[in-house]
Amino acid sequence: MKQFVFLISTGCKTREHFVEATGMTDAINRVKMLSDELKDQSQEDVKIKFKGVIY
Repeated sequence: MKQFVFLISTGCKTREHFVEATGMTDAINRVKMLSDELKDQSQEDVKIKFKGVIY
């Protein structure tokens, strides 16, 4: 499995999030679920940016 690295920005802080997935589509679906949870918790705008892949 590959690790996909995403930058998740919520207002004032940005953090890296590593997702283990078989492909890009699977990784994006997992990050979307995470962003939905963050939106529900913080009620702030969540921005996601793809950074890279670790093999």
